[in-house]
Order: sequence, then structure tokens, then C-alpha cells
Amino acid sequence: MRKCPACGSSRIYPSRLRSPVERMRRVFSEKQPYRCHACNHRAWYQIYLPLTEGPDAEPEDLRTGLSSKPITPDDLDRLDKG
Repeated sequence: MRKCPACGSSRIYPSRLRSPVERMRRVFSEKQPYRCHACNHRAWYQIYLPLTEGPDAEPEDLRTGLSSKPITPDDLDRLDKG
């Protein structure tokens, strides 16, 4: 888990890209801006990709390491009944 270098809080989240220069930096580097919600410090950190990259992975999943589980036939049946 990453921690804020300024205050040590673990409440850091991806920050929005602010300018064309930041967008270019993001395209050509392996870093993403993050902001600390505790002290408002903003810094660029290395992006950590998940260990498994499947054919169903979306770019957002790869950036954040989060993905949703696949929909099963039982899930579809529950939706049809509702």
C-alpha cells in the first residue's frame, strides 16, 4: 500500500490530469498523479499493473488494478426474474 510522502497517510487516490503537459507525461511514462486526501499533497507514482492480465481486461482495470468478476448464467437468470 502506498503512503503519502508528506504526511504518511494511506488515503491517496489517483488525481486528474490537469494540463496537456501532464497528459503527455502520462502517455510516455509509467506514472500516474495521486493526491493525498489527508494533507492535499500531490505527486506522481509508479503504476503497478495487476499480475494477471486477461483478454477481458479494460484499460481502466490495468491502471487501477481493479476489475469486476465475469457475469455468470445464474446472474443473468436473476436479472431476468427481476
